[in-house]
Amino acid sequence: MKKTIIVMAALTLAGCEGSGDPADGGFLAGISGISGGGYQARVDQQQAALDQEQATAAALEAQRAQLAQNSADVAAEITRLRGVHTQLRLDISAKVAALRASGVTLTSTMTQRVNAVVNNSPTGSSDAARLAALQTAIADARALSSDLARLS
Repeated sequence: MKKTIIVMAALTLAGCEGSGDPADGGFLAGISGISGGGYQARVDQQQAALDQEQATAAALEAQRAQLAQNSADVAAEITRLRGVHTQLRLDISAKVAALRASGVTLTSTMTQRVNAVVNNSPTGSSDAARLAALQTAIADARALSSDLARLS
């Protein structure tokens, strides 16, 4: 009789259908999860999600590092162009002084150009704007320097 009750209880419980999700809990769900592979399937699913998130994080870190390198490169280029611009302004001032010393009088238009170029301090609200402003100022300074060289 005792065996009959155990067999009937086992058959009754075996007939109960679980959700297959080990997170639902319960003793039978646990046994079913272990024997049916539900736990392993869930572990595999979560591991795949973790792997995907780690890959995304690695890609974002690589992108962040590239952006940091680009920013450093742009900052170095801005510094270099500021040096070029400063040297051109000094050269222009020296050319103007040499022209005046040799008795050459600059027209008012040329004097205004000289003042505009020598006093120009290119700025911008972003790195791209600063680069563009410096490149324009350098081009203007080179053109003026060339015009001044023709006057001597």
